[in-house]
Amino acid sequence: MINASEALNIILDSVHPLEKVSAGLELSCGSVLGEDIVAAGDIPPFDNAAMDGFAVRSEDIRKIPVELTVAGEIAAGSVPVKPLAPHETMSVMTGAKIPAGCDIVIQQEWTERTSEGRVTILRSADSGHNIRRAGSDIRAGGTVFTPGTFLRPQEIGVLASLGKRFVVIHRKPSIAILTTGNEVVEIDKPLPDGKIRNSNAYVLSALVRQLGCEARSLGIAADEKSDLLVRIKDGLRADVLITTGGVSVGKYDLVMDALEETGVEIKFWKVNIKPGMPLLFGLHGDKPVFGLPGNPVSAMVTFLQFVKPALMRLMGQKKYTPPLRLHAKLQEEITKSDGKRHFVRGVLVNANGSIGVRTTGSQVSNILTSLSRADCLIILPEDRNQFKAGEEVEVELL
Repeated sequence: MINASEALNIILDSVHPLEKVSAGLELSCGSVLGEDIVAAGDIPPFDNAAMDGFAVRSEDIRKIPVELTVAGEIAAGSVPVKPLAPHETMSVMTGAKIPAGCDIVIQQEWTERTSEGRVTILRSADSGHNIRRAGSDIRAGGTVFTPGTFLRPQEIGVLASLGKRFVVIHRKPSIAILTTGNEVVEIDKPLPDGKIRNSNAYVLSALVRQLGCEARSLGIAADEKSDLLVRIKDGLRADVLITTGGVSVGKYDLVMDALEETGVEIKFWKVNIKPGMPLLFGLHGDKPVFGLPGNPVSAMVTFLQFVKPALMRLMGQKKYTPPLRLHAKLQEEITKSDGKRHFVRGVLVNANGSIGVRTTGSQVSNILTSLSRADCLIILPEDRNQFKAGEEVEVELL
């Protein structure tokens, strides 16, 4: 049995980004960039007004109040037809290109119309006031994004401002999900005595789709080698195969044997964590295969800790970025009786102005509602068993 860090390192060393494809910008959100983005021009491309107001020359407003002649109006999208002459001003709208000679834009609130074609400037300002300079956001020739950048809506906006109609991204993986177990039935079927519904397939599919990847259910395999082999071979046509259940040490836990029979090389089995100890990882050629535990909480926790980083690597993330973890004051005592790393379902609370955390109740790995109530996982390390109320613990946001 290996520890969690060793397991994650083995996984990340075994998977590599998928091939690059060109995609329309509107379809690229949630993908990982596969090219350098170099700016062809300045952003903004010209000096422009940051507020509605009046374009002035600083030498004309050294003594205030001062009355200036209004020589024209510049709307957003239009271009000044002449430079700003001494003792002149022009009305400018937010985003409008300022005229040559202007080095200050005085907002309307600091002015007063005195007569037709004349305005009084009531307050002075330093040079550059209310002016957004060309290239103040992005300089022409500068590298804006590098390969491996995760494209969120804000990155999409920057790319749009650069005129990037198409970008090179890494293809997202397709994920096949296989539920196993004679006790599992589909959610729309009657629930006979001794059976449970197939919640894992829906949890895992939702997690996969949350990353923008394609999820395909392989249905439910019976605890029979022949059924497992057929469905596993089908699942290996995807980029990643995830099974759930059948990876422990019981009489009917046949998944590992079936995987090996289909040519999967098992890299590890069992990780020193709770929940989720009987986690399996292997490779079929270069395709990752994950055997997750059957208990619903174990399946979700192991997906978040081990499968998700692998999927991000396949999507093009070259350097592993761990999820955000914070420190919070424990609101109750927690005792564990083993040397495993525990992922405890928790809820963040206000602890007199600092961040506190409490458990969601029962931590049994089949209690899915306790995970539904959680907004974080409390990370309890392997080398300690006693955690007192009031001490700081590490939490990972869900």
